[in-house]
Amino acid sequence: MNTYYKLIVLLIFTSTSYAQQMSENLYVDKAWVNEYEVWSDFNYEGQIVISPITEEGGLRISNYDFLFDFCDGKAKFSNKQSYTVAEFSHPRKIKTTKDKQGIVNSTYEGTLIFQNDKDYYSVIAIVTILQKNSVLGLKMHLKDKSKEYAFSFKPSN
Repeated sequence: MNTYYKLIVLLIFTSTSYAQQMSENLYVDKAWVNEYEVWSDFNYEGQIVISPITEEGGLRISNYDFLFDFCDGKAKFSNKQSYTVAEFSHPRKIKTTKDKQGIVNSTYEGTLIFQNDKDYYSVIAIVTILQKNSVLGLKMHLKDKSKEYAFSFKPSN
């Protein structure tokens, strides 16, 4: 009975830890844009928030300024606030590498979906998540474009 009790407690602790890790919002500290092989600071209004969703590599991204720029304003939404949130879903892992400092780079291809009432727009995007014990950074670009964005995150408390 004692072993059974320990197993239940361990299962609850593990599932709680996993749930907390998956629901943790990441707040962008610095952002860069790479256009024509030159990296420069990306200045944005408001806070860019990245939230992991349940599927591996899946993300919810919140920030009008960044998302509008990311899609070059090509979506013709009836409500411009539809650019406020997009979800990177149906990710397919392309590759995983580990550098000398132990940072794991996981690259995914998936669909970035904007959906708000009747407004709907989607594009194919490539996202690379940089991790070492926690998420350190993120890079993303549209599949058919060379303009790339990179983010570092504020340390979690």
